[in-house]
Amino acid sequence: MKKIEVTVVAPDASKVEEVLRSMELPYSVSPSKVGDQECVSYSILVPDQLSDKVVDEVSKRMDMRIKSNTITVYHVEAVISTCIDRLKEKAVKSNGPPSPLERLVEVTERYTHLNRDVTLMAIFATIVALAGLFLDNVVMLIGAMLLSPLLGPINAFAVHASLGKIKKLVKIEILILALLFTVIVISTLSTYMASMFFPLPITGQILSRSHASLIDIVIGLTLGLAGGLALFAALPEILIGVAVAVALVPPAVVTGIGLALMNLEIFLGALLLTLVYLLGLQLGSTLLLRVKGVSPRKYYKKAEAKRHSAYSIIILSILLLILIWLVITTNL
Repeated sequence: MKKIEVTVVAPDASKVEEVLRSMELPYSVSPSKVGDQECVSYSILVPDQLSDKVVDEVSKRMDMRIKSNTITVYHVEAVISTCIDRLKEKAVKSNGPPSPLERLVEVTERYTHLNRDVTLMAIFATIVALAGLFLDNVVMLIGAMLLSPLLGPINAFAVHASLGKIKKLVKIEILILALLFTVIVISTLSTYMASMFFPLPITGQILSRSHASLIDIVIGLTLGLAGGLALFAALPEILIGVAVAVALVPPAVVTGIGLALMNLEIFLGALLLTLVYLLGLQLGSTLLLRVKGVSPRKYYKKAEAKRHSAYSIIILSILLLILIWLVITTNL
């Protein structure tokens, strides 16, 4: 359930009210003032299934470039109303649900900046994955991946690439690289300190992630598409998250192992595999959201967003082609 609060300049209030009446939504209305501007405020209760459509229709009747015009969406724990129940049933039966833009932005917003909790989860995942690699234990590796926070930033990258938000896109890419750098550094330091006390075996799990192949590129793209679909369709993220993390975190940890043991072959091979998976995941998820039509609501932002999204896809594709060439040359 959502509560939507709309503040609109008085001359446009009738247009907003027309939408609310046509959709048979329960709402309250009151006069308001923003600065010196006379406005009208609406408070609307909306089922989750209709919230995107309501925001979309209302925003079309408002000029969002006007400072006084605002739309605020709140989550409501519970509402007792037969009217809301009927609206919910009607929405469930209707076909062609709109693009869940607000939900996409909401679930990825926390991954647009580096924070302590995300960093700590990356460190915990690295330590457990490191133990799993040296013990040649797949179960421990999967357990470590359950701790990994890497799916969130990759999804955030895809969403903001589709919306054409370049500044946030750069911040998210820095966050992703910072998390991977943290994984590599923790892996390097832990491996180096452990090697001072006992010999460390080069297990099959380590060797399998010390080189990249063309199949890995296909896997990265496929997982990116799957992650993007899970985000768009609001599927449970846990299984997709494990698949994505298993693809990305272990080679980053192996990169640190190769660096600590001064094994250039393992270091370069694992680093190449990490970059292949990273670009494949980002490109796949961005393409999926582009195909699904995720874009800004306002017409005057759509063209710019599509152009920036196309630039992102082209850049990722070029970088991936360079990595494909490196993979082919290293396997000759």
